[in-house]
Formats: sequence, C-alpha cells, structure tokens
Amino acid sequence: MSTVKGPASGLPVLVILMLVGALLITGCTTAGQASTGTSVGTPSSLSTRSSAGPNGETLTQPTTPAPADSGTGLPAQPPVSPSPTAVSPVGPAPAAQLQPAGVPGVNDPSCTSADRPVVLLHGTFSSVKADFTALVPALLATDRCVYGINYGNGGIASVRQSAADVTAFIDQVLAETGASQVDVIGFSQGGLVLRTGLRLTGLAPKVAVAVLVAPSFHGSTSPLLTALPAGVCPACADQAAGSALLTELDAGGDLDGEVRYAVVSSANDTIVTPVAAQVPQGPADRVSSVLVQDNCPAELVDHVSLRADPGVLAWVVDALQTGGSPDPTALTCA
Repeated sequence: MSTVKGPASGLPVLVILMLVGALLITGCTTAGQASTGTSVGTPSSLSTRSSAGPNGETLTQPTTPAPADSGTGLPAQPPVSPSPTAVSPVGPAPAAQLQPAGVPGVNDPSCTSADRPVVLLHGTFSSVKADFTALVPALLATDRCVYGINYGNGGIASVRQSAADVTAFIDQVLAETGASQVDVIGFSQGGLVLRTGLRLTGLAPKVAVAVLVAPSFHGSTSPLLTALPAGVCPACADQAAGSALLTELDAGGDLDGEVRYAVVSSANDTIVTPVAAQVPQGPADRVSSVLVQDNCPAELVDHVSLRADPGVLAWVVDALQTGGSPDPTALTCA
C-alpha cells in the first residue's frame, strides 16, 4: 500500500519543479526577444545576449541591435545623423547641350576653332537644313565651327519672339565655346530676326559680322506676306513693309553696335522687294553689298536659288574671312 506524502514533505519538490520550469521559460523567452531586437527591462534600442553563469544561471548582456530587414533581403542601413560636412554643395545645373540642327557638322560639341563661331539663321517656313545644307561644307572647309537654331516653329512665330530665342541660343554658343562674339549668316527673315535682336534683345555687343543673303531687313512689299492671316504666320505680318515692328526699328536707324554688314542680293528676287531695300543704310566701312547681276548679268538666280548658288556661297565665305569686307569679285559666275 502506497503512502501519500503530506504538504510538509511534498512542497519542496513542487517548488523546485516550478523554479526549473520558470528558468526554462525565461531562457526561451529571452532568446526569442533577442532575435527581435527587444528584451524585457532593456531599452528598445538594444537587444540582449544570453549566456550561462558560473552556477548554471542564465545571464543577459545588452548588444547592438541588428538593423531591421528593409524588405530587400539585406539588412537596412542604420540611420546616420546629418552632418554639415557630409553634404556636398549643390552647384548650378549643367547647361543644356546644343540640339542637332539636321545638318552634319552643325552644333558639333567637339568642334574647336581659332575663329569666331558662325551662327546660321534660316528664313520663313524653313529650317537650317533647308537653307544651309549647301553652305555648311564650305564653312567647315575653312575650319569654322558652325551653329544653327531652328527657331520660330519653322520661322512663322513673331519676329520679336524669334529674336529672343536666337539671342538665348547665341548666349549658349558663347558659353560653350568661350568666344566673346559670333559671326551671323542670315537668309531672308533671318536678316530681320538678327536686326531685331541687335536692337531689342541686347545682341549687338555679341555679334561682329552679319552676312545677309536676300534679307528682309526693311521688310517686303510682296503680296505673299499678306496672303495668310496674321494669326497663322505672325512673322509674315512682321515682315510686311510698314509693320509696327519695322516702324519701331526704322526709328533708330539701320546699324547697331559695331557690327559690320555684308549683303548679297539678286535682281530676280520677287520675294523680298524692292531688292534695294535688302541693304542696310550706312557708311561703306560698315556696310558692303553686291548684286549677283553686277558680276554675272546673264545669271538668273531667284530668292530661293541664292542659298545654293556656287558664286554666292564663295562670296559668303569671303565675307566671313575678311571680317565683313568681301571682295566683290569673290562672287563668281556659274
């Protein structure tokens, strides 16, 4: 027959069992909390590490917490306190690069030259490619760096707006090349855009030579300019003789700054009329001009054909090389 022990004899055994269980539970809980970076009685920024003491008891020590997983499978970087010396100063945004103009060799960022950059300004309903494809190779052959802008939505925006855009473009060319001035070649409306920029948008000190091919410098009496509503082609209205823009420009004379002007025209031009109005009024040391038929009486060259006429192209190149004082005989006959 078995004997059941009373409370006095059974209590120590029960107490011991409870203590052992508590120690086992505590050890498991501590290990679990250490794995999550927190522990009871320990600041949330610290985790704990468990080890056995000399008498078999469990000891805990604070450790540096492991960074939480950022969701990428890699530990997240611990936060870094901002430091003034750790922040690099933010400088100005880099200038936008010149956009291609559709003609090889134009707006080439690798081009270098000892001469002034040459800027091309096209005409109405046109582009750099349409007006200067024949001329660009001749310019490049003289080691000039050539730049061009397709302004005014094909040259139909107001001349004032196009002049502002061209001025900003020339500023960009000067910044990229380090030059202090440019030479400009303007065809048709390009001549009036340049005149407007010289007078109204601060371009005069930045231009040395203006070589103008059949420019609408004083506008035109051609009925073609009024064939479209002004809202469709503001530039056409601006180029009509007597326009508000031309009246404003004429009030201040024809020349600006110290620019030297060289103009080539054709008696067969029916777009910019009268032909004599293409030439700025000024002293001979500032303005030179030539009429194709003065050298080649039998040659028939209309407004559009001037852009690719071999004799005209040779004269344009000579006008640049002589600083705006071309030899009239440089214009040869076909």
